[in-house]
Amino acid sequence: MNVRDRLLERAVEQHGYLTTRDARELGVDPTQLRLMASRGRLERVGRGVYRVPLIPRTEHDELAEAVAWTLGRGVISHESALVLYRLSDVSPSRIHLTVPRDNHPRASGGELYRLHRRNLDSAEVVEHDGIPVTAPSRTIRDCLADGTDPYQLRLAIDEAKSQALLRRAEAEVLRGEVDARVAGARGRA
Repeated sequence: MNVRDRLLERAVEQHGYLTTRDARELGVDPTQLRLMASRGRLERVGRGVYRVPLIPRTEHDELAEAVAWTLGRGVISHESALVLYRLSDVSPSRIHLTVPRDNHPRASGGELYRLHRRNLDSAEVVEHDGIPVTAPSRTIRDCLADGTDPYQLRLAIDEAKSQALLRRAEAEVLRGEVDARVAGARGRA
């Protein structure tokens, strides 16, 4: 398989996006990406991030680009994960990404994203429509800690249960955590 085919195969898996990290993992010199961009075979969308123009854009293009911006080390999280799962009606102003504590993505483009630094366990990350995202229970807990409206979180729990993304017992525990947070807030008021 030639260089272009290897890169194209990886890009298809990532909604059309490639990073210099992907190139290194595939045994391709990252300068090849710049050369391909200069020839019009790739679009440069950010430092170290490229898109294959032949691959059609999807509804998750912005999320795939956000993950690529972290050079593949970040995952969609918090309210952005709720949107990806279609669990509630939240509308975050920026895309939320959880990145490892030692990950420091380039500043360019960072104004589009809200970064949360945490080392996630492998059980806390899943793939949804080809996008790495925090698992539903982790997502709801992150949103709760971040101050998302409890009404939206209750909707998210119910919807996750109906989509079989959460088991009944897990949903009850999460609902209890949301209710306890609401009760604690009332007690402080």
